[in-house]
Amino acid sequence: MKNSALSISRRGLLTGLAATPALALASSGALWADEVDAAQARAQAALKEAKGTKLVLLGTGAGPNPGQALRMTSHVMVHDGAAYVLDCGLGLTNQFRRAGIQFSAVRAIFITHHHPDHNIEYGPFLVIGWIFGLQQSVRAYGPPPLVQMTEDYFRSAKATIDFWAEDFQRKPLEMIEVHELTGAGRVMQDDLVRVTAALVEHPPVTPAFGYRFDFPDRSIAFSGDTVPVEAMVQLARGADILVHEAIDMQAMEIYSRENLRVPPQTLKIVMDHMRAGHSPTEDVGRIAQEANVKTLVLSHLAPNDMSVSDASWRGAAAKHFKGEIIVGHDLMVI
Repeated sequence: MKNSALSISRRGLLTGLAATPALALASSGALWADEVDAAQARAQAALKEAKGTKLVLLGTGAGPNPGQALRMTSHVMVHDGAAYVLDCGLGLTNQFRRAGIQFSAVRAIFITHHHPDHNIEYGPFLVIGWIFGLQQSVRAYGPPPLVQMTEDYFRSAKATIDFWAEDFQRKPLEMIEVHELTGAGRVMQDDLVRVTAALVEHPPVTPAFGYRFDFPDRSIAFSGDTVPVEAMVQLARGADILVHEAIDMQAMEIYSRENLRVPPQTLKIVMDHMRAGHSPTEDVGRIAQEANVKTLVLSHLAPNDMSVSDASWRGAAAKHFKGEIIVGHDLMVI
């Protein structure tokens, strides 16, 4: 004889979960107890009361290091019920859900470059998001081989998608519209935003992009990963917000040696790589000042273990930038 508590169909259980609001799930006790914290509450409250364009820093840490204090890089901009995602580091899907944004709101996803802390959750975000309302009409933009990567992921996930389509009695998620970018210039425009790209320098990854989003009320520029480049000054000129990566080289060397256990013989190689592909915070401040932006947001922080204080991050950038400086934290709404 079957236990009635265990006889609930998988279809019924999953359908029930899909229909449950984020806040209800978050308040359901032990299931998501560790996810309900002050940052989540602040983010949801800020977005609930939002007017105009809001920027949500979903993940502000650098590097593909799981379990660190800061999640891997991802951001989302929300305007009039539409969401635009920039980068898909590990943790994106959970952070998106925690912010209380509807998956059905996502119009487009943008990838700056193909390092895992920026793209590893691109495919899973699409599939999990589809279960919770993400639309087939979502589009993706980024450097090659984004089309092949997307097609390969959909092939790998076909069995899962088909099972869930049966469970939910809905049309399977199919290959989405993908646009590969090879150079600077106009990326896309819809009724809410105009998006422009600039080529940045993050060797050996090429191409790598920075993006600018011009909404009716706000302009937001993102550096992606890059050394200080004039292209970012031009892209961000006059923007309301510049979100720029920042690295503290001295702290990064200590972190690499003591936390990552990089042996002495390879530490120089690691640090040479960091200097060749990333922007010291002082230089970030210089870029923001030259671009005459209103607000500088430091994100993709390296090291990502919070060993550098906000005051230190801010002080380094303030040596050159005289505007508002915000040190990014996960689930911060700006």
